[in-house]
Amino acid sequence: MSVSKPQNALFRPPVPVAALALLAAVYEWALFASTFSHPGSIGPNYNAPGTDWMVFTTAAHAFWQGHLALLFDGNRFTAFLNHSFSHLLTQPLSYRPWIAPPHFLLVLLPFGLLGFGVSYALFQLMSAGLLLASLRAGAADPKSAWAIGLAAILCPAAALNAVDGQTGFFITALLIGGFRLVEKKPIAAGILFGLLTVKPQYFVLVPIALAAGRQWKALLATFVCALALTAASALLFGFEPWLWWFHKVLAGDPQWIEHGRLWGNSIYACAMLLGAPEGSASALQAAGLLAGMAAIYVGFRRIREAELKCALLLAMAFLVAPHSGPYEAMMPLAAGALWLKHAKAPAEFWRWLLVLSVWLVPLVSPPAVAPPGRFAPLLLALLAGLILADGWKKAVPPTEKSAARIFPPPPQGGRQI
Repeated sequence: MSVSKPQNALFRPPVPVAALALLAAVYEWALFASTFSHPGSIGPNYNAPGTDWMVFTTAAHAFWQGHLALLFDGNRFTAFLNHSFSHLLTQPLSYRPWIAPPHFLLVLLPFGLLGFGVSYALFQLMSAGLLLASLRAGAADPKSAWAIGLAAILCPAAALNAVDGQTGFFITALLIGGFRLVEKKPIAAGILFGLLTVKPQYFVLVPIALAAGRQWKALLATFVCALALTAASALLFGFEPWLWWFHKVLAGDPQWIEHGRLWGNSIYACAMLLGAPEGSASALQAAGLLAGMAAIYVGFRRIREAELKCALLLAMAFLVAPHSGPYEAMMPLAAGALWLKHAKAPAEFWRWLLVLSVWLVPLVSPPAVAPPGRFAPLLLALLAGLILADGWKKAVPPTEKSAARIFPPPPQGGRQI
């Protein structure tokens, strides 16, 4: 199949855009490399490679060694991290609790049988490979799928994901892979979406998207998978971790808000850092979530192109998450790339500038120390709004609604992406 004009636009970035994007990526990956020997020498001091992976692998080790109770005391857990990794850390870690839902620990258990360095490298490589595979699955244009995949694993956000030892590749892969498979393999898609509940802040919009797209089999499989993971974790770890986690989520952890959530990129964090009272920041976060839910429902009911719907979900999921980090900003970047792919060729310069701005978000992160980053939610809202608007222009006409399959788009001749 020949490459269409909208797809050609993806491979023809303006020279200034390409140069700035490459410069930013080289800098962030150099920052990653320097963290192994001279952290903070060329930019922000990340202390040591994989400080977040230290949290994950220590939690897995705690289970295998019969010390699961360690996870329930954030201060004690942080002290244990500082003691265990003192040979790697250049300064003590601030408050680093285990704050994830217990079934995330199921995913991490195999890595707990390995040493820190091996498990750290293996998870990053495996999750990056999974992201590439998710973009390639079912794509009618492999060239553009590889281009988007390479951009996602080489962008500045990917470098921060690697230096922190985070789950950005993994989460993005689950979202994209699920919607690549949802039509032909709804059960497999549901399994991927069920796994996504290990990061529940990025899962909340998925059931709305599936319901709007009338993907009932995938929706059922999603909840069955999530319930199975919950039941397995309760059988293996007991109910106490779940009771503790729900208490942390509902009551909040003031120390974690100070040392964790306010160092993220969420609407709440950015509003607080811009001087909004806590109540107003929470209200803005809730309003953003409601707006995102409405946009996803409308978008998945009306937009014809499956990839534009996926782009909308990726952008909105990152925007409305109550806690997000710059290491997960490859989600809106992938959204921007998919949006560019469906633009008329040649894509307007302002489109490239917008996607470049998303590419550069990690350079002004965290917003706690980089004031320009506090306006990133506005940028992401603009991207999501433009994706929705472009999809709306090609929406299914009202007279065709009853006959059209919302997910995926009806055949227009040739293979579909």
